[in-house]
Amino acid sequence: MNRILMALAALTASCSAPSVSVMPFVASSSLDGSVASSGGGISASTDLGSLGVGDAEVGFGGRVDLVGPSSQWSITHGSSSFDGSGLLDAALDLGGFEFEAALPATMSMDMGVTSLLWTKNFGIGDTAHFGIGFGLSALGIAAKIEGEVDDGTGMGTTVTETGNMDETLPIPLLGLRLGGDIGPVRVEATCAFLEVDVDEGSVSVTDMDIYGGLDVLGDVGTLVIGYREFAFDASFEDASDSANLDLQLGGPYVGVRFAF
Repeated sequence: MNRILMALAALTASCSAPSVSVMPFVASSSLDGSVASSGGGISASTDLGSLGVGDAEVGFGGRVDLVGPSSQWSITHGSSSFDGSGLLDAALDLGGFEFEAALPATMSMDMGVTSLLWTKNFGIGDTAHFGIGFGLSALGIAAKIEGEVDDGTGMGTTVTETGNMDETLPIPLLGLRLGGDIGPVRVEATCAFLEVDVDEGSVSVTDMDIYGGLDVLGDVGTLVIGYREFAFDASFEDASDSANLDLQLGGPYVGVRFAF
């Protein structure tokens, strides 16, 4: 009887004990989209491509998962830096200075996305699971534009003006998770999203991550290849000000998953 009770206790402990996995990765991320900001009402947008910003850049990131008996926490972070130069498609107000349309300018932009996702998971058969829950994504943007503008002396000379933006935007999201494994192959996809539309503005956010992995050291070590995309579209407009930020940051990544 004692042996049976001990076996049942061990089985219960093994089923309920949480597991932790850590996955560092290297990503090749591209940036697409447009920006607009004006202190005088409706403003046209400047495409990031016209400023030479957005080509694929290599960045580093990581993901940590805490898996319980019926729920899962995931924390993911990734960041990339972009630089370029070109002509502004439209006037742009940044950091208190309004740059005129068609002005030659240089731009640098650092973007980082940190995502927290919790889901309540439900088993599908013996090897798959589906989860629903909520999340929080923090979008960090540090942007700088420099352009040569007339200094106002009437002598045809110019001065360099600089506009800066450094913001971190926390965004609450609803989340879904789908995953499973067949032998040494494991796959998982997560998608968190938000859609809000009010009189003076709107926000649309999608945070998606999908990966496949091959266990090379049992459950302890897994080679992973995946794709992550973060899409953010926000606009605001009233009688005196308007702004629009439409960004898509995404690309493939490779990494190694270690489980404990």
